[in-house]
Amino acid sequence: MVGRLSLDAALERHATLRLGGAASVWAEVETRAELEALWGLARREGVDVFVVGLGSNVLFPDEGVRGLVIRLSGDFARWSVAEDGVDAALAAVGGGVVNAHLVRGLLKEGFVGAEFLSLIPGTFGGAVALNAGTKEQEIESLLAYVEWMVPDASGEGFVTQVVERAELSMSYRHTELPEGAIVLGGGMRVQRGDIEQARARVKFDKDRRNETQPYRLASVGSTFANPEGDFAGRLIEAAGLKGTSIGGARISPLHANFFINENGATAHDFLSLMALARVRVRAEFGVELRPEVRFVGFDGWARMLEIEHQMEAGA
Repeated sequence: MVGRLSLDAALERHATLRLGGAASVWAEVETRAELEALWGLARREGVDVFVVGLGSNVLFPDEGVRGLVIRLSGDFARWSVAEDGVDAALAAVGGGVVNAHLVRGLLKEGFVGAEFLSLIPGTFGGAVALNAGTKEQEIESLLAYVEWMVPDASGEGFVTQVVERAELSMSYRHTELPEGAIVLGGGMRVQRGDIEQARARVKFDKDRRNETQPYRLASVGSTFANPEGDFAGRLIEAAGLKGTSIGGARISPLHANFFINENGATAHDFLSLMALARVRVRAEFGVELRPEVRFVGFDGWARMLEIEHQMEAGA
């Protein structure tokens, strides 16, 4: 029924942070029929369902995830030009399309405007759910519509909805989605333009990223969202934490908003380092850092806050 399915699957293999226990069931779903069948079975059995892309911004717990963890692939990892005008086009993009692959494909077909997505690790569906972006641009600027699937009122079936961009509530690093929604894909507007210039811009941005961020090390990318008018990395560095480690987790000496798995880190190590950054930045600057990392299969917020309370009590 499903392209790839495994039991007691090691989640560290499916996360860029390279940590986490095992999932009860891991599945790569290739068609909508497979998704509906597997999700329906999980609901009837009372099994929780979690959807991840490339695991580029997720933290799995050390004890693993009791439930079904899904990655969209196959049909969901394809894109096509749905409407092609003289100077612009509408690309229909599956939720499982890798962002960097999408940018390369668009440039090959002569379309520009989405180059910033080459810097966003993960998939299109994840980028939509987080309204991912860079300092210059967010995905909401290109979206025409989003298609998602949600459980219906009966609790036994599913409803697919197509929502226009104007009807979506999107903000910095956040898109308001219905509870339990799975982003199947969406439409993105691009333009015809100077391809060589666009490719040069992608190369420049990637070279700059590689010089300023520990891109090739195990991390979730940016750990915290930037506070309004400031940068999380600047605040963490100003609090004297750049290079600090707890267990096997370290705040990168290259960029203070990148927390890396340096030496067999646990999820607890990572949460403790996040808690330390929040406590120190709050105490010194009165700023509440908001995690950009997504906690999957456990209440990472509650655990992090508990560690914070322990740190503050022992201060």
